Amino acid sequence: MAERVELLFPTPLIADQLDDASAINAELEKLILEKRANNAGIQRSNVKGWHSDLKLLDWARQPIAPVVQRIVELADRATLDTQAASGQRRGWLLEAWANVSQSGAANAAHTHGGCYWSAVYYVRVDDGEGGELVLHDPRLPALDMHAPALRMRVAEPEQQYSVAPAAGLIVLFPSWLSHSVTPWIGKGLRISVAMNLTAGRKPVSFS
Repeated sequence: MAERVELLFPTPLIADQLDDASAINAELEKLILEKRANNAGIQRSNVKGWHSDLKLLDWARQPIAPVVQRIVELADRATLDTQAASGQRRGWLLEAWANVSQSGAANAAHTHGGCYWSAVYYVRVDDGEGGELVLHDPRLPALDMHAPALRMRVAEPEQQYSVAPAAGLIVLFPSWLSHSVTPWIGKGLRISVAMNLTAGRKPVSFS
């Protein structure tokens, strides 16, 4: 009998390009930059860059609504609720914030504890280099400590996966997945919105 090799426990990453993003982004950019001009922001994983408060869904509710709706649609399609009745869904509790990165800004590796899905939406990406979203393989730290030079031949060889930023791009991934952002090097700005989706009881309303 020939050997059988199976690859187990895949980690989903979902990417989508929002239609008609330019008009949405223009409104979001205006509100985000106004907020940054009048608020020092908070310190989380951001290095040099500006991180807004966690109430973006309040102060940018109208322009962010199509983005939120699309992210929720993607999350719903990618999630199986084993306790939901037929045709019913529990909905999501949402939290969102903005990040503005000038040249040299980055985000250190981190996870979003207590959430199910996390998402990034890119509002503005000027010419420059870097600023990639880097997703880190969560299985490897223990093996790296034992044998840092070894890789499992049948599995993917990379220890991380990078997503290049682009205006209008949505990236959805499990909140437990460690991720970081490489330094943005350019003359302009890199503006993004990040969102957490926590399992809730009531469907999200966009009214």
